[in-house]
Amino acid sequence: MAHTFDVSVRWKEELRGEVEAPSVPGAIPFAVPKEFGGPGDAWSPEHLLGSAVASCVLATFLSIARASKLEIRGYDSTATTTMDKVEGSFRIISVALDVRITVASEKDRERAARMLEKAEKMCPISNSLKMGVTVKSSIDVAG
Repeated sequence: MAHTFDVSVRWKEELRGEVEAPSVPGAIPFAVPKEFGGPGDAWSPEHLLGSAVASCVLATFLSIARASKLEIRGYDSTATTTMDKVEGSFRIISVALDVRITVASEKDRERAARMLEKAEKMCPISNSLKMGVTVKSSIDVAG
């Protein structure tokens, strides 16, 4: 069963635009990154790619945790998207996630680690990218 997710992108001024989805309220402003002559004060496509990977891993993890009845007390992550010149053109060469999860009890620490590993493998966004996605994690117990 295929699913579609439509967006529209519109140029606003100079090196700025915005992206919208018909089914989601509000627009996301973006701009060319500072490294390529942009203003450096807005989301860039590179930021959006890293956030797509990070949010997909989180959403997948939450779905797995809910189905497994794992009590999560906290989850936050950072994503580092790296671009470099490869064979004469710029490409994203990696996205690295640093995930911090807090669980309710010590017995849940190992389960959460396994679920995060599964989420990394099941995330459709990272599965669709040619370059590598790496996930480093720390799992703490609330208390």
